[in-house]
Amino acid sequence: MSHTTTRRRTLALRAFAALTAAFVLTAGGSSAPSTGKHRLSPQTVHTGTGPTGYQVTFRYQDPDADRVQIKGEWYFADPYELSALTTDDGTALETPGTLPADWQPGDIPIAYPNSPAANWPVIDMKKGRDGVWTYSTPLPSGVFTYSFYVDCADASQATCTAVSDPANPPWNEQGGKVSGTTERTSQVYVPSDASFGTVDYAWQGPSSTSGHGTLTHVTYPAPTSVTPPGENHLSVYTPPGYNSGREKPYPTLYLFSGDATEMDWSTQGDAGRILDNLIATRQIPPMVVVMPNTAGFPDSTGYMSFDQNLTDTLIPYVESHYRVSTAATDRAAAGLGYGASLTNSLLFGHTAEFGSYGVFAPGRRGNYTLPDASSVTSAQVAALKQARIYVGGGWQDPSHNYHAGEVSLLTGLGVSVTPGFVNGGHNWFAWRINLRDFLTRTAFFPPTAG
Repeated sequence: MSHTTTRRRTLALRAFAALTAAFVLTAGGSSAPSTGKHRLSPQTVHTGTGPTGYQVTFRYQDPDADRVQIKGEWYFADPYELSALTTDDGTALETPGTLPADWQPGDIPIAYPNSPAANWPVIDMKKGRDGVWTYSTPLPSGVFTYSFYVDCADASQATCTAVSDPANPPWNEQGGKVSGTTERTSQVYVPSDASFGTVDYAWQGPSSTSGHGTLTHVTYPAPTSVTPPGENHLSVYTPPGYNSGREKPYPTLYLFSGDATEMDWSTQGDAGRILDNLIATRQIPPMVVVMPNTAGFPDSTGYMSFDQNLTDTLIPYVESHYRVSTAATDRAAAGLGYGASLTNSLLFGHTAEFGSYGVFAPGRRGNYTLPDASSVTSAQVAALKQARIYVGGGWQDPSHNYHAGEVSLLTGLGVSVTPGFVNGGHNWFAWRINLRDFLTRTAFFPPTAG
């Protein structure tokens, strides 16, 4: 019997076995009444039926629209079948993803399988008599990003502008006013029903405790920034019960995204909820997390000027405005994609500025180039041995060989590194796991080599 046939049969048996009654959660996990704005929020229903045990209904109100489409982070693939869909040099072979109705246990979200682009399915919603457009789909456990297209005539959506969910807007949008970068996506969390073989990603959902951290948007003076001139943006997470007068200062994580904006990690990356859960379960200490906009600096790659801004301007700004430690051992730097390349630039160029480094899926083309082992000095090696270093990404990421090469480079130099590779592509599904693993396995721990 084939692996695929076995998985389908297992799913069918689990579907017949499920007898759980249905209940409803809002996107934020609250029990708010289904009226007004909440009436249009995504509704996650525990159906107790296959393929996942849960169904989500999305709504968008626009009685004057002729067409509304939803684009969502829900193409899936069997990671073991997907691993074979690359050429010898790691180039992705494009193949359509599996839609949620055909999800099977073990499938993972993937960006149009094995592609670095977020080419998720775009599906027409249905208009009701009340002018509300709806779309329902089963989904497994985890966080899923989505957005809407209204009256888009372009079949590829390339010339159309996506919009976030007005009933479930990004946290930096209040009353239609946006602070900082406009985030054109929204997120929904789906719990797990183990009866259907879904992985429990409760650590990405609302914290089970009453303590929640705070996200704040900050514009800070940045003399070398070109766009915007003389200033730039941050999103800052402060932990539950943050105390500016606390005797012991907090450690700080500087967290960089791949799309350069200060909003990505706190929206698509779900960083706030992940941190809330890890702090609540005492897997990590309370910390301040600084998520900067990495764009807008003058040189073509951005590395030298961003590094200078970070060390000379941003870190002093944060340390003078928040109750955080000024010791390098209490600072961590981490990022994904382009942000991972920035992290590598700091790792090899400013090693002593941070005690911990998390490198998630660094790009191999057009980004920071890792040094040859022969060009790394003995002084650099000595500094690297004092750092805590994590290198991770998706096994099915087209650039996985490059990521693995960094692990080989470091270990070849005698530097201890924690590898963190998971089933996943070049996508947020993998990076959310990388963030949790970096914080719980590497960041702020004593160095493993002297």
